[in-house]
Amino acid sequence: MIAELDVAVVGGGISGLSAAFALMSQAPELALSLIEGSPRLGGCVRTERSDGFVIEAGPDSFLRTKPDAAALCAELGMKSELIEVLPGAHAAYLVRHGALERLPAGMVLSAPTRLGPLLDTPLLSFPGKLRALGDLVIPAKQSGEDESIESFLTRRFGAEVARTIGAPLLGGIYAGDIGELSLHATFPQLSLFESRSRSVILGMLGAALQRGGEAHPSLISLLKSWVRARSVAAPSPFLSLRDGLESLVDRLVERIGRARIRVDHSLIALERDGARFVLRTSRGTLSARAVVLTLPAPVAAAVVPEGRLSRELAAIRYASTATAAFAFSKSELGRELDGSGFLVPPGEGRILAATWVTSKWPGRAPEGSILVRAYVGPGRDLELPDSDLVELARSELERLSGPFGAPLFSRLYRHRGIRPQPGIGHRERLERLDTELAQLPGLFLAGAGYDGVGIPDCIRQAKSAARAALSFLNRASQVDTKARSTI
Repeated sequence: MIAELDVAVVGGGISGLSAAFALMSQAPELALSLIEGSPRLGGCVRTERSDGFVIEAGPDSFLRTKPDAAALCAELGMKSELIEVLPGAHAAYLVRHGALERLPAGMVLSAPTRLGPLLDTPLLSFPGKLRALGDLVIPAKQSGEDESIESFLTRRFGAEVARTIGAPLLGGIYAGDIGELSLHATFPQLSLFESRSRSVILGMLGAALQRGGEAHPSLISLLKSWVRARSVAAPSPFLSLRDGLESLVDRLVERIGRARIRVDHSLIALERDGARFVLRTSRGTLSARAVVLTLPAPVAAAVVPEGRLSRELAAIRYASTATAAFAFSKSELGRELDGSGFLVPPGEGRILAATWVTSKWPGRAPEGSILVRAYVGPGRDLELPDSDLVELARSELERLSGPFGAPLFSRLYRHRGIRPQPGIGHRERLERLDTELAQLPGLFLAGAGYDGVGIPDCIRQAKSAARAALSFLNRASQVDTKARSTI
C-alpha cells in the first residue's frame, strides 16, 4: 500500500530538517514525512563528542549577521546554548612565503576598512597597497552583468589583493577558485556597495556608521572613520552551540518527531501523477501533494523528470573536501596559538586553512589539551588513502605553524560532492529553475546549491520553501472545496 502524504521533504540535512520543522510548526495537522537516503541526519553538520572533546566534522559556526540560524535556535529553546568566539581569537593569520602573517585588522571581504593596518601589513607590497586605495577613486562599473570574484577584486583593489587576500579569504569559504565563482551568487553585497556608493570601502564605512546611528554620513565622516584607529576589536560575527552544531540537528529531530522521519530511504525517482507526486524510494513508494527537495543539485537532477529542470540542476557544480582534526597536549606546543587560525593562499601549501579550535571556542577540549582542524581539497590529494591524507594535514600544520608534538588522536572526515561552486551566471540559472518549477506546481527547492551556502542561508531557504508549500496546499484545498460545492 502506498503511503499518501500532504508533504514529503526529501533530504535530512539542515535544509530538510528546517523545512520539516517549519511545516510542522505552522500546520501540525499535515501528513508529512522527511526522507533521508543515509542512516544519519544532519548532512555535513556532524559533531563527535569524546572524552571531553567536541569535534566538528563540518561547519563549526554560523553568522549572527544573517539572523535565521540564531532565530531558529531561539525558537527551539536553545538561546542559552549559544556561544561566542573567545576574546583572543579575533586575529587570524595568512601564509605568506611559508610564514604566518597576521591578517590586517578591518579587512572585510578583502576590502580594507581601516587605513593603518593596510599600510602596516607585510602581506602586500607598497605598489599593492597603493593599488588597493584605488577603490576610493575608480568609477563604479556601469553594467550590471555578473563577473567572477577575482575580476571584481582585481578591478576594485588590484591583482595583488585578489590573489593574496581574496583567494584564500573568499575562495576558502567555498573551497573554490575565485576566478570561476560568481560574485552575484556568492558576495552580492560587494557589488551593491560599489553601485550605491561607487567605492566599496566608502560603502562599507557608511553602512557601519549608519548602524551606529549616523543616518547620512558625509564624505568627511567616512574618511575619518577609515583613518581613525579603533582600540577595541569588533565583535566576531560567528556563533556556535555549547555542545556542537549537531545539537541543533538533535533538537530539530526531537521537535519534528522520529515517527515522521524515514532514514535509509534513497529517492530513486520523482514522478508526476495527476495532482500528486510519486516518490519511488529504495524502501518503497510514497505519494505526496507537495514535495520540498533539499538534495544536492546533481542528486536532485538524477531523480526529477528528464528535461530542462534536470539539465539546469545537473549544471550546478559541487566540490569535495576533507577535514582532519587533531588533539595535542598543550605542553608540547611550539608556539602560542593566539588567534582563530590561518588561511593558505593557492601555491603556499597543500591545505586550504586551519582552525585553532581551542583558541577560538570555549569548552572544546579538556584542560591541558588543544584541538586543531585542517582543511584539504579539492584536488588530487583527496585521492590519498585516509592515513596518508591525515599525515599530509599534520605535516602541513607543523610546517606552517610550528611543532605540536605527537597527536593524542586524529580524525578524518571526508565531504564528497557537497561544496557548491556557483559559477558566473548562477543567478540567471536560478531564474530558469523557477520557470521550470512553475511547470511542476507543488515542487520546491532549498539548499546550499541555490541561494547561499551557509547554515543561515539554508535555514532561510527552507523556511521560504515551507511557506510556499503551505500556500500551495491551501490554494489546492480551496479549489477542491469549491469544486465539490458545485457538484
